[in-house]
Amino acid sequence: MSPQLILKQADKNKIDLIAITDHNTIDHSILLNKLSKGTKVNTIFGVELTTKEEVHLLGYFPNEESIRKMGLKIKECLPILENKPSFFGYQLVYDYHGEIMEIDHLLRQNAMQISLDELVEFIHSIGGIAVPAHIERAYCGLINQIGFLDPESNFDAVEVSKFQWKKDNYKSGDLLKGFPVISGSDSHFLEDIGKFFMETKRIKEITEVTNFNSLKKYLRNIKFEKYC
Repeated sequence: MSPQLILKQADKNKIDLIAITDHNTIDHSILLNKLSKGTKVNTIFGVELTTKEEVHLLGYFPNEESIRKMGLKIKECLPILENKPSFFGYQLVYDYHGEIMEIDHLLRQNAMQISLDELVEFIHSIGGIAVPAHIERAYCGLINQIGFLDPESNFDAVEVSKFQWKKDNYKSGDLLKGFPVISGSDSHFLEDIGKFFMETKRIKEITEVTNFNSLKKYLRNIKFEKYC
């Protein structure tokens, strides 16, 4: 799952927009953005964070400066514990040429010592989008960990797993308790990339979502259109 192979597989399957959202680390997301220059695949800076409540939260960011600030917050809040490769696997870090440059020994699956609300507020303060991940799952899903989805929360959207998306017949533009619903492939293997994808529909002036700014506008317009 090197960024080079992910990009190649996305291009092969004609995916327009992808994000690498590794757990509590930003290196490959930044590398993906550099590798995608000049290709047909658009990318968004992203990361999957684990909050103090053990809720998985997706963060998407407008530029490298913003996601690097997120990286500093991760460094500040993530406990220093050693990874267990026998359970989680080796955390390989790739360079620009697709070669393994190092092995990350820090346990990235651990929870950061910052609450969900505080983390959402921080993401917004650096211009990002905050989306609870796979909210219906028993493992690290918002509803299981918190007990409910609060419609007063400051989330930009909520994500359901691809299985829940298909089961409930969600479509792009749907709302769940006032939040736009999105989904992703959540690919952990190369062959999964392209088997599931979201197809956006026209919302006001947004005809296609190909970067961070259009994604942010798209989500806002879904809310606006439904409420009006």
